[in-house]
Amino acid sequence: MKKKIVSVAALWLMLLVLVFLYTDRGEYTWTFEGEELSQVLVSARQAQENEAAAQQAMALEKERARAREGMWDQDEQYGGAPKTRKAVDETLGLNLMWGAYEVTVSYASPQALALRTVSALRQPFIEDGERTLPAMDGAMRFSFTLTDACEQVAFAMDVPEDAQIRAITVHKAGTGVLSRDLAAYAALAGAVLTALLTLSWDTRPVGRQRRRDALAVVAIALFASMPLLFSGIYDGHDLFFHLNRIEGIASGLRAGQLPVRIHASTLLGYGYAAPQFYPELFLYIPAVLRNLGVSLAASVRVFELMINLATAAVCYFSARGVFHERRIALGATALYTLCSYRISNLYVRATLGESLAMIFFPLLLFAMVEVLTRDERRWPLLALAMTGIFMSHLLSTLFAAALCALAALLCAKRLIREPRRILACAKAALLFVLCSAWFLVPFLDFSRAGINTSVAVMAGEHVLRPGAFFVGFPGQNPDLPYEATDFAYTVGVVPGLALMLGCGLLLAHLYMNGRQQPILQEDRLCGVFLALSGLLLAGATALFPWDWACNLPRPYSTFFQQIQYPWRLVGVAAPMMAFAGAWGYLREEKHRTQTLAAVMALCMLLAGYSMQAVVQDVPLLEKEDFCDTRIEQYEYTYEGTEKGVLVPGEIVAVGAPEYAVRDFKKQGTSLRFTLDALQGLASLEVPLLYYPGYRATANGEPCRVSMGENNVIRLYGVPEGENVQIAVWYEAPLAWNLACAVSVLGAAVLAVLLRRMRRRA
Repeated sequence: MKKKIVSVAALWLMLLVLVFLYTDRGEYTWTFEGEELSQVLVSARQAQENEAAAQQAMALEKERARAREGMWDQDEQYGGAPKTRKAVDETLGLNLMWGAYEVTVSYASPQALALRTVSALRQPFIEDGERTLPAMDGAMRFSFTLTDACEQVAFAMDVPEDAQIRAITVHKAGTGVLSRDLAAYAALAGAVLTALLTLSWDTRPVGRQRRRDALAVVAIALFASMPLLFSGIYDGHDLFFHLNRIEGIASGLRAGQLPVRIHASTLLGYGYAAPQFYPELFLYIPAVLRNLGVSLAASVRVFELMINLATAAVCYFSARGVFHERRIALGATALYTLCSYRISNLYVRATLGESLAMIFFPLLLFAMVEVLTRDERRWPLLALAMTGIFMSHLLSTLFAAALCALAALLCAKRLIREPRRILACAKAALLFVLCSAWFLVPFLDFSRAGINTSVAVMAGEHVLRPGAFFVGFPGQNPDLPYEATDFAYTVGVVPGLALMLGCGLLLAHLYMNGRQQPILQEDRLCGVFLALSGLLLAGATALFPWDWACNLPRPYSTFFQQIQYPWRLVGVAAPMMAFAGAWGYLREEKHRTQTLAAVMALCMLLAGYSMQAVVQDVPLLEKEDFCDTRIEQYEYTYEGTEKGVLVPGEIVAVGAPEYAVRDFKKQGTSLRFTLDALQGLASLEVPLLYYPGYRATANGEPCRVSMGENNVIRLYGVPEGENVQIAVWYEAPLAWNLACAVSVLGAAVLAVLLRRMRRRA
C-alpha cells in the first residue's frame, strides 16, 4: 500500500514540477515605454473628452431605441462591436477581464502627480483607480481592481514639462509564478493518469483487460479533443452565449450566490436571468476554475476535454452493460464519441448544453433496456440518466422523455404482465423530480412572470435532405446565402458515414443470415434501435410535415416551433445507431479484434477531417483575451428591453432637477450607494434589469421595486434629502431554498441507491 501511495504522490509531484517549470513568468504582463506610452497614457482632459464622446454616442443610441420601440431590428452585436479583443490591440488602452491588477510607473518628477485609471462608460467597474504619485525619481507601484470586464483601460495623468514618464507596466496580480491554466490542465491529466495507475495495480487477466479498455477510451476521447490541443478556443454558433453563462456563474459565486440565480456580470452588470430557464449545474465546473484564476479560454478547454472523456466513459459503460462484451462496447464508444453530429455540436455549433446532454443518452438507452426488459431493480440508472439530461439541456429532455414514452409503448405487453416494471419507472420519475426540484421550482415561477422565453423558429426551413445522411465531411462556403445553406454539408449535423455503414452492415446481416442462423437477443434489440433511429432520421427531414405542424393553432404550433431545428433529432438517434452499428460491425466473433481496430481507424479518419476544418480558423478567444458581456440573445428578458443602451452604473433620479450619487458599490446583484436629491424626486432607476425577487431599502426602510424605462429596476418611496443610503439586492424566495434542500436530499438518495445497486451487481 505504501508503494501505491508513493507512486500516486510522485505522479502529482512530477506534474506540479512541470507546471512550475513551464510557467511563463511574463504572463499577463504588459509594458509600455517610449512611443508605446501613448497607448495607455492620456491627459486628464483627453480622458474627459473620451468619456463625454462615449456618453454622447450612447445618448444618440437611446434616442434611436425610443424611436424603434423594440430590440429585434439590430442583427449585429451593438453595431458590430467585437465579442472578444486582444488585451493589447489597435485601440486605446488595455482590454482586461475582471480581477486585481498591479501597475508599476517608472518616472521622474519634482512634484506629485495625480493618476486615475479610466475606461469610457465602464468607470463604475474600476475600484481603487485613483492614486497620487509622490515626487521622486524611481518607480511607484500600486494596484486597482476591475469588478467586470473593461475595454480600453488607460491611465489619465497630466505630466508637467519638467517631469518624465519612462514606462508603465501592468501585471495581473497572482500570475507568473505558477500558471493557473497549466495547473488546470495538469489536474485533469493527473486525474486520468491516477485512474490508469490504479487500474495497473490489478495484475489479474481481467485487470489487464480493464487497463487496455481504459487506455482505448482515453485515446478516443483525446482524439475527439484535437481542436482543444491547439491554441485558444475556436468560434462556434453559440459559443459567446455560453462564455457569458460561465462568466455569469463565476460572478454570482464571487458575490456569495449559491446557487446562482442571476448572472451578475452579463449585460454590463445589469444581470440576466438565464439560470431560471437554462440548466447550468455542470457549468459550475468552468465557473469555479475561473474563480481559481484560470483563464476563460483554458476553463472552456478543460471543460470540453471533460465532456469528451465523460462521453466516452459513459458510452463504454452503457454499451458494455447492453452487450456484455468489451470489444463491442469499445466499437460503440468510438462510433458515438467521434460521430459527426457530436463533433459538430461541440465545436461548430458550440452548444455546450446539447453536448452535455449527449453524455447521458447512451446511459438512458442502457437504463431503458434494463428497466423494460431485464432487471428493473436498476431503475436508479434511469433516474440518473434523465437527471443528467435535464440538468444539461431542456429540449434534449423533451426528446428523451418522448423516447422513453415510445419505448414504453413498444414494451406495453410486458409492462402489463409485469407491473413491477411500471413501479420501477414511477420510482425513477419521482427521484428525477426530487433531484431536479432546485431548478424546476424557479423555472415554473419565472415562466409565469411574463418574461420572454420564445425562441420559436419555423422548423420546416431547417430540415435535412435524405441524401444528406451520406455526406462524409462538412464543407465551408462563406458565399452561400443563409436560406440556401445545407446544414448537413456546411455544419455537419448528420450521424456520419461510420454510423451509417455499421447500420447498413447490420441490416445486411439480418437479411442474409436471418433464415440460416438463429436470431440473437442482440439482433432483436439492435433491430429496435435501428427502427427507432430510422424514425428519428425521417423526422429530421421534410418527410415529416414540419410546415403543417408549425402552422397549427397555438399552443400546438408553438411546441413544434420551439424545436427550431429538426436535425436535432439526429442527436437522439446517434447513440442508438452507435449501438446498432457496433453490433453490425462486430456481430461475428471471428476477427472481432481486427474489425474493432478498423472501426476505430475509420471513425478517426472521418472525425479528423471534420475537426481539421475547425482549427483552420483564427481562435476567437485565447489566454489573455478580453470577452464582452453584451450578449445578442433576446430571450429571458421582458419584452422591449433594449440591451444596446444599458450604461454601467447609470442611476437616474426621475423628476429631480439636480442630484448626486456617491460611494457607489456593486457586488454581484447587490448595489449600495448614497443619494443626494433635495427636491422633485419621484422615483429612482438603478443599473439592474428588473426580475421578480429584487428588494430595496432607503435609509433602512423598504422601497417598492417596480419596472422602469427599458425594463430596469425603478424604486418608489425614496425620500428626498442628503445622504440617503440606498441598498438593492436579489433575494430568492423561501420556496426556492426549500427546493434546493429537496434536491440535495434527492441526490443523496440517488447516490445511496446507485451504490447499493453496484454492490448487488
